[in-house]
Amino acid sequence: MNYFSVSDILQSEVNQVYASEENFFNAAEALSGIIKQTPLLWSKSLNEKLRANLYLKAECLQLTGSFKLRGAYYCMHRQFMKEGKQDVVAFSSGNHAQGVAMAAKMLNTKATLVMPSDAPQSKIDNTIALGAEVVFYDRYRESREKIAQNLANESGAFLIPAYDHDDVICGQGTVGLEAFHQMANIGRSLDRFYCPIGGGGLIAGSSSALNLFNPNANIIGVEPESLNDTQRSLASGKRESIKIQPNTLCDSLMAETPGEITFSINQRLISSIDTVTDRQVIDAMRMAFNEFGIIVEPGGAASLAAAISAIGQKTVAKEENIVVVLSGGNISEERHRKLIN
Repeated sequence: MNYFSVSDILQSEVNQVYASEENFFNAAEALSGIIKQTPLLWSKSLNEKLRANLYLKAECLQLTGSFKLRGAYYCMHRQFMKEGKQDVVAFSSGNHAQGVAMAAKMLNTKATLVMPSDAPQSKIDNTIALGAEVVFYDRYRESREKIAQNLANESGAFLIPAYDHDDVICGQGTVGLEAFHQMANIGRSLDRFYCPIGGGGLIAGSSSALNLFNPNANIIGVEPESLNDTQRSLASGKRESIKIQPNTLCDSLMAETPGEITFSINQRLISSIDTVTDRQVIDAMRMAFNEFGIIVEPGGAASLAAAISAIGQKTVAKEENIVVVLSGGNISEERHRKLIN
């Protein structure tokens, strides 16, 4: 079987993204039996209340509690096919850490994770429980990239970026691929796709996959209003950096600068970017829990918050089918309860 990477299909000289179906089908095949095909949730009462056609892609129910296992496992799978098994190193505020730790456990190799000292304790505990070694850093004063690169250089380990890697992007793109097929299976078009943005890997992969099958879909990225580096970058036409501060509940979306590879894709395929407040995010978390009984972390609920806002502002046509990615559910029950109450 031939394998293709995202970099193989980017043709920047014509300012377009070209992809082959094999790229994402290969990832889906490699992940078959490894990840869950997460459900597409729908509520008649909620849609009647909102007067909308809203579907929730529940990656909060994925193994390790987020979509991150998809990219982590596929990236390691590809690397080990080419170079043989290695130890791995990664940096993450929690969800990618857990994805890498789980993938390493499945593939029987050692994982070292560089995590911020103020990461949610539940994410730290889960990462350690999966057998990974954790190295802490100060996210406001130190560079996690440099720390991780030094660790990888010292041990000869493979460094798995959280988002800015061809195979990571491709693995994450199976979220969009699944959503398209799930909508098709119920005879629905996918007209709007709301997806949270941290470094941009999930939306870059998903938009690339969707562009193959449904190029007319509107792809809406969602960021916290205080961490809108991708929104600013799209406005200026170049990658912009912002200062990371502890001023949002959405710890999983705290990226300082869009990825180089992810931005080149998102610049071409994203229709627009919405921003949300912490209050909107909490309301979305509460709605997901009350309507579906599922726990969604703040960053994971950002896209639902944006979709609800757009529906309320009537910027979405009533006949449009909206798919929202609930990207993660890694939050303690106690903290979740305090937030939504």
